[in-house]
This record gives sequence, structure tokens and C-alpha cells, in this order.
Amino acid sequence: MTPLILSTLLFVSGDTPPAEAPKLVPATRVEEKEAMEAHKKARPRLPAPPESEGRGVNNARFRQYYLGHLGGGFGTGTGTGGAGGNRTGAGRDPSMTLDNTFKVKLFWIASRANNCYYCLGHQEQKLAVAGVADDEIAALDTDWSRFTEAEKTAFAFTKKLTQTPHLIGDADLAAMKKHYKPNEVLEIVVTVAGYNATNRWTDGLNIPAEASGQFRREDGKEGPDLSKFTTPTSAKFKDIVSLVAPLPEKCVKGSPPVWPARPALEDRATVEAHLKAAKDRQAVLPVADAKAAAELWKADGAAPQWVRLLAVFPRSGETRVSGMKNAAEKGLLPARVQAEIAWTAARVDRAWYALAVAKARLKALGFTDDQIFALDGDAKDLPESERLAIAFARKLSMAPATVSDTDVEGLRKHFKDKEVAEIVHNVCNAAFLNRVTETARLPLD
Repeated sequence: MTPLILSTLLFVSGDTPPAEAPKLVPATRVEEKEAMEAHKKARPRLPAPPESEGRGVNNARFRQYYLGHLGGGFGTGTGTGGAGGNRTGAGRDPSMTLDNTFKVKLFWIASRANNCYYCLGHQEQKLAVAGVADDEIAALDTDWSRFTEAEKTAFAFTKKLTQTPHLIGDADLAAMKKHYKPNEVLEIVVTVAGYNATNRWTDGLNIPAEASGQFRREDGKEGPDLSKFTTPTSAKFKDIVSLVAPLPEKCVKGSPPVWPARPALEDRATVEAHLKAAKDRQAVLPVADAKAAAELWKADGAAPQWVRLLAVFPRSGETRVSGMKNAAEKGLLPARVQAEIAWTAARVDRAWYALAVAKARLKALGFTDDQIFALDGDAKDLPESERLAIAFARKLSMAPATVSDTDVEGLRKHFKDKEVAEIVHNVCNAAFLNRVTETARLPLD
């Protein structure tokens, strides 16, 4: 048994206490497969739902059990069906035109970049069922030379939007528009943002993988064996270190996650200048007209700009909009904690549109400007529960793979388990909204 598996098993026994350290990042293809296989016995950070509660894969069961009171539209969909994708059948959004297997490859890259074992395993299974060879999956991690220029551009964009969304700029969009139509660029942005939301849910709660992926073969057709992840790896890719995962330089084996550093938060005057500049900017990706947005918004007053953006894809957009609204209106988590999380996540992502939305929420709850900007510091005047929620939101937003069992245990000392799930869920929503609205350079409402 390799050192990576020995280290991983320290986290998976049901009898072990919560771990202070985050999961290791597998360095090679072989280690990655071993980690996904071991994750079937992972220790979830919230109690697993009873077998009688919920249906489907473990992700869905956790969502149904812990977020069912929100009424659906959870906003943590994969982007390859349902809340953000273009699968055939009832989950298909006809406005989304990109090939589904291509989008699964983007999900694989986002999951590897976030070190999300659960989502990574699901994408491995989907790609295998789609007929993608193991060497091609390995190449997603280590060698993009075999792919087209359009694919390589989308892969690089996905990794950047995943790990360093604050660095996405005009040059990145210009590169994408050389290969993809504006609606296709928006489709990639929306789906990759959705992948980042899903990663933060499944990995934030350390949801264990299913014992087997054979449920994907229920159509009765012949296909690959999905009962285990530890399939043979070709000699060509066996020892090559990932170029996608958050690893330290020159590492050769599984290591603790190393994340690209975020700059220090700007001072208040700089933030206010950014918000002022965002008022008059022009969106650089398509937005729907007011009528189409109103059909999704279903509330008094004009639909905000973020809804107009999502209304470009009406079916998937409706699910996402309802999920965001349900989280705010039906949640058990106090409204002020929700707004504090939204502010915190938008600040570290430098998502100025989302920051303005969060600021308006805080003002409506009675926060002064001084109190709002104090959230960027130690927030010493807040209750300990809120300080912990803010610190957790900052960590899960910037570097999800660095979250550990004890981070969630700290929240459980102050919040009920469904409230803890909502804290994670609110960060998921913020990860989505921040990436979509800021990449599109939406003007403020």
C-alpha cells in the first residue's frame, strides 16, 4: 500500500476523531486512483443521512437530507445536467449547445484543481462510460499537447477560473472568443462556476464516494467496469506529476494542498472606487432581455442583472435562480450570517457586482458602512459563531482543499447540522455567483 493511501486511511475510519489536516493532494495518476478508491470509506463531516432518508447518489442524499427544507433548486448542480447542463432528456437545456463529454472534461479539471475526490470520481466514471480512454483522462492532468487549441484554451480557462477567479481578465476572454461564440463562452463560465459550487459542497462536507459506479451501467449495455477506480495505468503516465492539482513545486508524491496566494484585501477607499467604477461598466458576455429575466425572477420589481445573465439559458437558469432565492428566503441560517458570508466570499474573489449585492443585503439588515468593512478584519465585535462562519467562508471560498474536519467541527459547536450545511451551501452559491457575474463584468443594478 502506498504512502498516500496510508495517509488517506487516517481520515476514513469511522472510529477516528476529526482530522486537523486537510486531505492530501495525489501527485500522480496512480495516487489519484488510490485516493478515489479509498474515499469510498471517507468520514463525512456531517453525519451520513439514514439509509431510509433520501435517494440517489451520496451527493443527492446529503442535499435532500440537509437542504430539503429549501424546497429544491439547491444550486449545487454539476453543470452537466439539471442545474447547468445539456444532457438529453428532461434535464437538457436546449439553449446550451456544447458537447457534454467536453464539459465533463472541464468538470474533471475543476475537480482536480480543487482536489475534490468525490466529484473527480464521478467525472472519471462519466468519461469512461463515454468511451474516453484512461490515457486521455491522464493527459487531462499531465499533457495537453494531444488536444486541440480550442480545448487547451478552455482547459486553461477552467483551471484559472477555478483557482484564481480574481485574475480573469480581458485577455482570457479574448482568447476564449477566438474559439467559442459568446454564448458558448458564457455556457463554459456558467458550468465551470457550477462545478466550483459542487466541489465546495461535496468536498466541504467530505461526502464519501459510492461503493461502485455500476449504477451508470443500468441501461444494460456493455461497458467498462466501474466497480473500482484502481484500474491499470499505462507506463507513460504512471509517474508523471499533475499540472492541474494544487501541489507544491517539484513534488513527486502526494502532498498537502498548496494554493495560489490571494493578495491582501484592499482598503476601504479602494473597494469603494471599484464599486463606483462597476456602476457604469458594460457586460462583456450576453445577457437576456428584461422579459426573459422576469420569467425567471418571479418577484416584484425588475430582475437584477445576474438573473438577466442566467436567463440566457432559461431552463438551467431557472433552477439556479430559484435555488439562490430559496436559500435566502427559506433557510434556517440567520439572514445576517448569510449576508456576511456573501460579503466575505465576494471580497476574496474580487467580485465587485456580487460585493455590491452583499453590501445591499447587509445595509437592509441594519449594518452601517463601518460595520460592513469591519468584516474584512477580525470582526471582534461579532459573536463567536459569526466570526467562525466568516473565517470558514473565507477558507472554503479561496482554497476549498485546505478545509479540514476540525473546521466543520468548529461550526457544529455553534450551529445545528442543517445550519452548518447551509453555511457550506451559501459559500457554494457565492462561488458560483462571484465567478459568473465578475467574469461577465456585470454593471451594478
